Amino acid sequence: MSLAEIKNKLYQKEPDKNLGKHDPSSFDIRTGGVSSLNKFKTQEEWEEAPPLIGEEQNKSIKWGALVIAGILGVALLIAGVLKFSQASFNENRVSVNISGPVEGESGSLMEYVISYKNDNRVALKNVVLHVGFPESFKAETEADFKKDGDAGGRVEMGEIKAGASGQYILKGRAYDPRGTVIYVKADLNYTPSNFNSQFSAKSQLGIRVTSTPIEFEVLAPQYIASGDAVDYLISYKNTGQADFNDLHVKIDYPESFIFSKSSPSVSEGNNIWYIGRLAAGASGKIVVSGKLEGTRDEAKNATAYIGKLEQGEFISYNEEKAVTNIAASPLVIAQVVNGLQNLNVKAGDTLRFEIAYKNDSELGYRDAIVTEKIDSPVLDYSTLRLDQGAFNSDSKTITWKAADFANLRFLGPGQAGLIRFSIKVKDVIPITGPADKNFVISALAKIDSPDIPTPIKSNKVIAGNEMDMKLTSKIVIETKGFYYDPVIPNSGPLPAQVGKETTYTIHWLAENVSNDVTGAKIETVLPTGVSMTGKIYPEDARLAYNERNNTIVWEIGNISAGTGVISSPKEAVFQIKFVPSPEQGGASSGEILNPSVFSAKDTFTGEDLSVTSEKKSTILIEDAKMDASGYRVLPAS
Repeated sequence: MSLAEIKNKLYQKEPDKNLGKHDPSSFDIRTGGVSSLNKFKTQEEWEEAPPLIGEEQNKSIKWGALVIAGILGVALLIAGVLKFSQASFNENRVSVNISGPVEGESGSLMEYVISYKNDNRVALKNVVLHVGFPESFKAETEADFKKDGDAGGRVEMGEIKAGASGQYILKGRAYDPRGTVIYVKADLNYTPSNFNSQFSAKSQLGIRVTSTPIEFEVLAPQYIASGDAVDYLISYKNTGQADFNDLHVKIDYPESFIFSKSSPSVSEGNNIWYIGRLAAGASGKIVVSGKLEGTRDEAKNATAYIGKLEQGEFISYNEEKAVTNIAASPLVIAQVVNGLQNLNVKAGDTLRFEIAYKNDSELGYRDAIVTEKIDSPVLDYSTLRLDQGAFNSDSKTITWKAADFANLRFLGPGQAGLIRFSIKVKDVIPITGPADKNFVISALAKIDSPDIPTPIKSNKVIAGNEMDMKLTSKIVIETKGFYYDPVIPNSGPLPAQVGKETTYTIHWLAENVSNDVTGAKIETVLPTGVSMTGKIYPEDARLAYNERNNTIVWEIGNISAGTGVISSPKEAVFQIKFVPSPEQGGASSGEILNPSVFSAKDTFTGEDLSVTSEKKSTILIEDAKMDASGYRVLPAS
């Protein structure tokens, strides 16, 4: 039946009586019969299907399941053990702490407790406590404290049991300036007994230095003119209850400062003084003199320290600063000596001074006065030569006024003048004790006028110029020869004879007058026919003889000032042998020693010194037992 037919039947007005009927089918129980019903009959018994997996395969699966179960069991066991181990140790349950004063006085004894605790269920092994502090902190440690240099150490503790705690006591003194903050550090290194890794616990404590038992001060002028003299006054006092040992004072000078002298004398370089022991309540002072140059309104800072020198490094207990400002003056003055602004002088030198002054402003100044203060024990004031001016022997000051130089009555803008005078250094330097050394001749020239204003709240600035001339030490060598010598006896014919050996004893004596010297030595070359026998005195004298070039060198080393003046000279004695050659026979004398050269370095002036003695012959007038007949050289017999 087509779709159209079906549609017409469905929508026709009269119902179709045969609509419920359909074509015969095998699915219709009314027409299909029994055979069709048998198609839907349920089978009442299950038939057994053939096995999908064999017996061997089944056994393998069972063994695999057992292995997997074992692996899972072991994994769970390991995880449990790890979980238990982690629960037994936690690095957060290991602590170290430092307790003690957070403020302290420099040099005072301070005590700190380093506490540690193991709050785990396992012990800590290979435990080492490292303690750190600055070099300025001087620990007073026990025998179990092993130093790791100057900035700390360690304590080997071995084992800390589970739940155990303890402490280590650290004592020491901080030597630092007031206001300094230092840190003490603790580092506990360890290995848990159930681990192979190393762990650490750390702590630190800051300590502020509040004061020092050593009062310390440095004073300097507030204002000076460029080139003027300046003095730094350093004072110190131990206000504490304990003594201080091995103290030093050090000063860092401002740029363009020229050191002249100090009282007491400097110990090292030109800026370190050895104080030594400073007892409780004791005090002292140091005065440093020099010249300071700079530009207008420039601030010049000097910093002084008191403390200790350890392995070449200065450890400060206290420090102070002083500031000097360079101020301008309308009048300027300068001086030279022997045409130089800086020089060292020697005994017997003549010093020729020239002082130049000038009005460097746009205003004129009335009644100007020029002064020169020249003071030193090594000057011979009887040789002072002045064309004008007056010398005051008490104050060691020369003064020039308008009566001497007319333009000083009114020094107009740009006007200038020149003053000359001379004076000699003594030929013999006065040395009476160990303190008589490092002499300085200070010459301070100044110019002033009543018209120069004085700034409010400051000193009047007077133009000045200082020269400091250091006296170079004088070294002296004396060479003596003897046949009849009590130190090393001699032998051989006297007078000496051609072809025969005669021995003589030579004495070298070294003197040093006014400054310490270093690297001192005396050397000579022996003439042909003369050689050294090897006999010397004293036996430890550093005398060296070179046979190849026939030279003798005496390495003396350091010689103190005053050696040979207030103490005995340095002396070395050696023996030589002289075998005259045929051409010397019949001569009135024979040469036995060429000129000797004495050299050294002056530690005060830095100059290299050298002096030469004359050669020696057989004419040994210093040997009182020899007569003129013993000076000759006889021909061969």
